[in-house]
Amino acid sequence: MMIGIDVGGTHADGVLLDGDTLVAKHKVSVDQQHLSDVIIALLQHLVPGDRSKLQRIHLSSTLCTNAIVTGALEPVGMLIQAGPGMNPDFFASSCPTWFLDGAIDHRGQILRDPDPAKISAAAVAMRREGINSIGIVTKFSHRNNRHEVQVAEQLAEHFAHISLGHRISGLPNFPRRVYSTWLNGALSSQFSLFKNALEQGLRHLGITCPCHVLKADGGTIPFARASQFPCESIHSGPSASVMGCLALAAQQDDAILLDIGGTTTDIALLVDGTPLLEPYGVNVAGRPTLIRALKTISIGLGGDSKVAWHNGTFRIGPERQGTSMAEGGSAPTPTDAMVVLGKLAFGSPQKAAMAMLALCPKESPEYTAALLLESFVEHIRLAVETMIEEVFSRPVYTIAALLHRRRIQPKRIVAIGGPASALQSFLSEALFLPCTVPANYEVANAIGAARARLTVQASLYADTSDGRLSIPELSCLETISSHYTMPDAEKRLKGAVSLMVAEMGMKSCPEIDFLERLEMNVVRGFATSGKILTLKAQIRPGLTTI
Repeated sequence: MMIGIDVGGTHADGVLLDGDTLVAKHKVSVDQQHLSDVIIALLQHLVPGDRSKLQRIHLSSTLCTNAIVTGALEPVGMLIQAGPGMNPDFFASSCPTWFLDGAIDHRGQILRDPDPAKISAAAVAMRREGINSIGIVTKFSHRNNRHEVQVAEQLAEHFAHISLGHRISGLPNFPRRVYSTWLNGALSSQFSLFKNALEQGLRHLGITCPCHVLKADGGTIPFARASQFPCESIHSGPSASVMGCLALAAQQDDAILLDIGGTTTDIALLVDGTPLLEPYGVNVAGRPTLIRALKTISIGLGGDSKVAWHNGTFRIGPERQGTSMAEGGSAPTPTDAMVVLGKLAFGSPQKAAMAMLALCPKESPEYTAALLLESFVEHIRLAVETMIEEVFSRPVYTIAALLHRRRIQPKRIVAIGGPASALQSFLSEALFLPCTVPANYEVANAIGAARARLTVQASLYADTSDGRLSIPELSCLETISSHYTMPDAEKRLKGAVSLMVAEMGMKSCPEIDFLERLEMNVVRGFATSGKILTLKAQIRPGLTTI
């Protein structure tokens, strides 16, 4: 039996699944300052009795996203070794930054070790500023992590949270790795407190099963790993939306996925039944990162969005001003329009009608409500068109990608979230597509969180001429022979991914996909002296097999 919990901005949904059968579901209001209490309350309601049969708990949380949006991030001290090349001063504009000397070149060869005295001086300055979380990034740490590890070992006793760039991602791109490491450090303290509070609550309830957190790529990781890499749990909510749509209404064609909530609407695209991933990494707080994520966008449009009538058109959102007037709120919302038209049956229809009259006193409530919902879905249609155009207009750098390039042609809409059923006909008419609203659409995110499977990604870099192999995500640096081959590299990386899965508590390893294979000759003195092998492997995001 599995539990899925999705913590949104307004409500938290929870489901109990027995295989693929929904046994129980529940919804509670969210207190963003006490998220662990909200989750414990859901667990008590979903499983009031014997909890020994629980196999897993999967959680989608807005903790990290809210911290980013509200600016409630912990101060981070960054130690950066840029080496020769680009001027790194622009990194210092986002947080307190100290630049280290020393250098490692692009093939992972150590040119010069950093000065320990400068590292100690930076640590003293950071402690003086009250910094408790640091990030350490060297320019080519994905090729050789020795300097990052060396600095971390020197400072291990002085800081509670240390984030290393090569552990965040093994992909190249120095600026993205710096920003990813900074973000991880800025979230570490809050996530650690959240984890400790939740684990204390689970012990109080007698729950001993593994607890996983949904990641930005639609997969899950255990809480223990998430506390080391909290940056991976950003965009957890939109990921739950996509996985919920896949679990409840899988499609084999191109499709539009919509999760319409009280505050925002999340939009994603399926291509041949598969959700799109960000090609390199998601942008967070205006900064590019190496955090792998599903391609989604969020717009400030929901059932409780603030509505105003201005110059003959409706202004909807992005602000949210409490609940609908039908539920006792003080301002008109799209939810009031749904109540007036009989699309939702709750609250006071009389108060909902008053909301429409407050917007357009000279029109009937029914006319205003229909016009408001048409405007609501028009905002969604425009956002979908913009997203499709953005995806299609991306630069293509390889002939293979160009040959397989085609425009997305959605055949269907899949809508979930509280207002989905009420807006079904409006969405179908606005986008000229059939719209599916699956059963249990109102808790689809929680079902998606429960059904999501564990995912990992790892990369390998081997240089046979120098006899060095690196798997950054494992802090692995090994010696290899000059006869090392691509099949050897594939076997080694497959073993590394299997080890990562085993360390996360999984008894069996799902199928491993190789995403990239690159093999280049090293030429010295007009003769081949070795090869450079680059590999990337993953466990693909998807649903657990029932």
